[in-house]
Amino acid sequence: MPGELSPDRLRRVFDASTIACTSSEEISPLTGIVGQDRAVKALKFGLDIKERGFNIYVAGYPGTGRMTAVRDFLEETAKSKPVPDDWCYVNNFDNPYEPKAIRLPPGRGKIFQSDISSFIDEAKRELPKVFESEEYVAKRSATVTNIERERDALFGQLNRRAKEEGFMLKSTPVGLLTIPVIDGRPLTDEEFKALGQRTKDEFQKRRERLNADLIIAATQLKNLEAKINEEIKKLNREVALYAIGHQVSHLLSKYEAFPDVKSYIEEVQEDILENLDEFMSAPESAPSTPFPWMKQIPFKRYEVNVIVDNSSLKGAPVVVELNPTYQNLFGRIEKEAQFGVLTTDFTMVRGGSIHKANGGYLVLPMEELIKNPFSWEGLKMALKSQQLTIEEAGERLGFVTTKGLKPSPLPLDVKVIVVGDPLLYQMLYVLDRDFKELFKIKADFDTSMDRNEENMRKYAAFICTFCIKEGLKHLDSSAIGKIIEYGSRLAEDQNKLSTSFAYIADIIREANFYAVQEASTYISESHVRRAIEEKRYRSNLIQEKI
Repeated sequence: MPGELSPDRLRRVFDASTIACTSSEEISPLTGIVGQDRAVKALKFGLDIKERGFNIYVAGYPGTGRMTAVRDFLEETAKSKPVPDDWCYVNNFDNPYEPKAIRLPPGRGKIFQSDISSFIDEAKRELPKVFESEEYVAKRSATVTNIERERDALFGQLNRRAKEEGFMLKSTPVGLLTIPVIDGRPLTDEEFKALGQRTKDEFQKRRERLNADLIIAATQLKNLEAKINEEIKKLNREVALYAIGHQVSHLLSKYEAFPDVKSYIEEVQEDILENLDEFMSAPESAPSTPFPWMKQIPFKRYEVNVIVDNSSLKGAPVVVELNPTYQNLFGRIEKEAQFGVLTTDFTMVRGGSIHKANGGYLVLPMEELIKNPFSWEGLKMALKSQQLTIEEAGERLGFVTTKGLKPSPLPLDVKVIVVGDPLLYQMLYVLDRDFKELFKIKADFDTSMDRNEENMRKYAAFICTFCIKEGLKHLDSSAIGKIIEYGSRLAEDQNKLSTSFAYIADIIREANFYAVQEASTYISESHVRRAIEEKRYRSNLIQEKI
């Protein structure tokens, strides 16, 4: 038969010799996840395997420190991983609606952005100078003069031909006008009408012969005008290349190892040469405007939009997105109002959390994720296609019909870790066919662990880490023991300790409050006991009434 229990056997008293210290201040801070060996093994496997679909669902109940533990574990793991590349969007000169993506080593995105900005600033300074130089003016004048001589010679031939036929030529805004001449004097309309019919018929025949020559001459004149424009354009390109060529060569040499960048630099150079009129006048001589940004609009197409900058990272990125709305997760294309019209361009493309996490780890709360159906469906689509596309959420359902930007998709290489409760895992596994294909790893967080010496020392290490992180007073050995006993009571087993560290943390915070009130050096057992009793008292009104 079961024996009678004495009161001292109803709880397991902490043995202070288990942790040889006078306070948590003497204990080394915690490293790793406490009491979750099964979950840690699953996490390590899920992070190491590179095949598609092996993303991780961390299953556990609130209060077990799932999110904090996973984040700390990932940050430690990420230190040994390589830093991913930067990503930029630049103008597509062939199709501005489809900005091009450029990939660069970590930290080089901002440098590339600065290099292009400096190059355009130099072009804006130097090009007006060369086009105002005496040498350029002389070359341009000589080019125009030579071709104008040909044009004058052609006009001389036309005048002589007109004179042979009895006409003189008069230049008008709509072309050359032929006027009949008798005895060296041009006739007015009235005088011409007064001529005899035979004379008028003769003039008409000669006019028709002359008009045939004029049509040929008109084509020749147009060709000369085109030749002038072509020669001036050719001269302008030569002069412009002389002014900016050395800088272009420097950039091409600097980015020799990056074909996409070299191609873009060459496209920028060609676009400048095709739009030299925008660079002709010096910035300080440009007309004033009440909207300073208008002066920069022509040059905005040369900007570099860095959407992922990993220059500050020391390892793979770890991104925790607690509010996974579609825009927060996948980025957005911003718009601005100009004179009542919404406009956008590639410089207004913004990346989201998944862009920042690309090449590393993305942590999401599952409950919040499925509250945003666009986000959940978008995440599944990205993981299946392994591509990142920035677009309006409505475009996925065909709600947006106006023409907008379609930035080039980026390759996706990210390990997604979602955190939720076990019941939600079961529901998704049964009801969502994509879920089981994309989240093949389940990491279960237990609510308790064995109460052995090793785990009790980890409990004490957790207390030390928590006090340091939150700036609380440290606990003396008696308070540590009381916390461990409280952990067993939460687990409802003398041989177990609760892993609901959120509840443990709250007790430490309340105990610290009482220690501060009493100006104690450390949090003692009495402070912990009072915190537990006060917490119980605040929530047992109904129990007392019963």
